[in-house]
Amino acid sequence: MNFLLKSKTNKIITATLAIIFGLSMISAKADDTVDQLNAAKAANQQKLQEINQQIKQFQGQIAQTQKAASSLKNEIFIYDKQIASTELQIQARQTQIEDTNLQINELQKLIQQKAQEIEKNKQILSELIVELNESDNNYWLKTTVGANSFSEFLDQIQYTKSFQDKIFALLQKIKNLKTQLEASQNNLKIQLTNLEELKKQLEITQEALTTQRDQKQMLLNQTRGLEQNYQKLLSSSKKQEEDIQQEIYGLDAQIRAKLGNRSIPAAKGILAYPIDGILTQGYGNTGFRALGYTFHNGIDLAAPAGQPIYAAADGEVIYTDHSDAAFGNWVAIKHNISAKSGTNQIITLYGHFRSFNVSPGQKMKQGDLIGYEGNTGNTTKKLYGPERGYHLHFGVYDAEGFGVSDGKYANIYGAYKIPFGYTYNPLDFLQ
Repeated sequence: MNFLLKSKTNKIITATLAIIFGLSMISAKADDTVDQLNAAKAANQQKLQEINQQIKQFQGQIAQTQKAASSLKNEIFIYDKQIASTELQIQARQTQIEDTNLQINELQKLIQQKAQEIEKNKQILSELIVELNESDNNYWLKTTVGANSFSEFLDQIQYTKSFQDKIFALLQKIKNLKTQLEASQNNLKIQLTNLEELKKQLEITQEALTTQRDQKQMLLNQTRGLEQNYQKLLSSSKKQEEDIQQEIYGLDAQIRAKLGNRSIPAAKGILAYPIDGILTQGYGNTGFRALGYTFHNGIDLAAPAGQPIYAAADGEVIYTDHSDAAFGNWVAIKHNISAKSGTNQIITLYGHFRSFNVSPGQKMKQGDLIGYEGNTGNTTKKLYGPERGYHLHFGVYDAEGFGVSDGKYANIYGAYKIPFGYTYNPLDFLQ
């Protein structure tokens, strides 16, 4: 191989080594950072798991105590466990925020590294293209015509092909880096949105903690720590609750009498659980008649205060209400569900929100955020029972016959609305 060919080969080798060395350095730094991030994320996940286990234990203790005899001691125990659960939920939110910040910082570093890597590869590519262009214009004709042998001529052809292959490989590398960069940028947007949502959840949970502490103190002030005073309050609370529950039951019963017995073919799994919580009260004859219940037209899912609530399936919001009685702040969503017999329409009801972010006519996808768990409506006034306190009341109605009525006790609670209709057991539809 002549001197000129050797010289050009050395330039290509030098450029190629520069690419490999530069990318290796970036890759090594990235690997170190990724290892550190993974270690920090693993620690946060372990912490979250431990916190959530404690929360589940507290929620279980609350549910068990709610089934026990009504007493001031048990009521204070429930408040204490709810407060402790909410305090843990605040820790969980803070840990999630920390974990999300870690991921955001890593993505920002990764984006910067990818951008630098792209620019470095572009610079090297430019140098190689200039080198190839000079070879085409000056060297190729001379070396091919002046080759000492046919073998050297073939070597030169192979050399040029190898040179072009390297350029092509570099172009593909830049293309892949740009794809990775775009994916990281999109992921960053998602994580920034998640961070804002977590901060909002943290704020709501902190407010709920203050409310729970105030409610506990109010109960102590009202009863002055005496069981007999508590029982008087409980008696009044039961009467108010019974009136509202009879109102709901009566409206549902009218629709059942009109529509007769009906069912939707097996549809298990078409609905996703709308909240991460535990079942504290089932559907139907719950056994809590002493608390005013003859028939519970949905299920109750309890979780620490402020837990996000999501749409159980694709659908459209058809009704919302803010009130201080019955289901409190509630939302109704209509869904089309497919079965072997054809398409059916159902309505899912979500009750006792602290706040919600949707309005009638709004289209929803399964898993879209509706709002945040609360204890609005009669759950706030209720002193005792599984339907008391922070939870989601989740109901499933047949779309036919579903309606909304003005509440009968506006003189006591202010204006409120009662949703009614032919109800199904939500557990027959949930995953």
